[in-house]
Amino acid sequence: MEKNADIKLLLVDDEDDFRRATTAALSRRGFTITEAADGAAALAAVQAARPDIVLLDLKMPGLNGIETLRRIREIDPALPVIILTGHGDFETAVAGIKLEIVEFLQKPFDVDVLGKRIRDLLEQGPARRPLKERTIAELMVSPSIYPHIMVDRPVVTALEVLQRAFSESAENDRRSGELRSALVYGQNSKFLGIIRFNDLLTLLLPPFLGESPYTTYFTGMFLAQCKVLGNRSITELVGDPVVVDVNAPLMEAIHLMVRHHLINLPVVRAEELVGILRGRDIIIEVAHSMGVPQ
Repeated sequence: MEKNADIKLLLVDDEDDFRRATTAALSRRGFTITEAADGAAALAAVQAARPDIVLLDLKMPGLNGIETLRRIREIDPALPVIILTGHGDFETAVAGIKLEIVEFLQKPFDVDVLGKRIRDLLEQGPARRPLKERTIAELMVSPSIYPHIMVDRPVVTALEVLQRAFSESAENDRRSGELRSALVYGQNSKFLGIIRFNDLLTLLLPPFLGESPYTTYFTGMFLAQCKVLGNRSITELVGDPVVVDVNAPLMEAIHLMVRHHLINLPVVRAEELVGILRGRDIIIEVAHSMGVPQ
């Protein structure tokens, strides 16, 4: 209890029962609680005696949570604020991020989890940062880690390049999962697209499997296709690439990857390739944003 004794928390929520229950639970854990039933009362409390942290509900009559937060920021830009959200509060949550909240907490929540998060945030002191969405530029990797192939080469070249890349990275777990793709370039080093393993698998399928409603498989089909695959051109694998601009919101890139079933996505600036956004890095960022220990 003693470790929370000096922490002053302002709890802002229009639900009387919720305030009473939360105040009682946090008080038992040593926090000093001031309650506010609406936005106006919250602003008065902040001006009267600055709390160490504010726990602010989004859904309130009169001044809603976002407008209250906006005015709190005018009074004290550095005051830590944790937003309470309910299911479906997406748009208001986005607005909260823009107003530099430090954390979200979704109702109902575990009071012990809340208490730990409050202590963690306050212990960070000046190093604490408001929630900020990372950019595509921050998450993408350099195109140089991928093998490069010229578009006029036969498909067998792509197989050779990828096989060699796998062999060279066999002892390096960090890179081995990244080399399931190769970057394709044309004349004047113009980026044309990416060959992924699934593209090569598509070429293995005999045309009649897609043209006929009746599918017939037989032993020897795979080997026969392998023999005719090598002389086909990489040009057949490269259409208009799905790309994302480096300045686009991260969610746009995720939408493109999901819509087109991509494991990675070329990132461009003025039509020039500047990076590759990988699905694995997005998942790592999801875990980080949710507070999953690394």
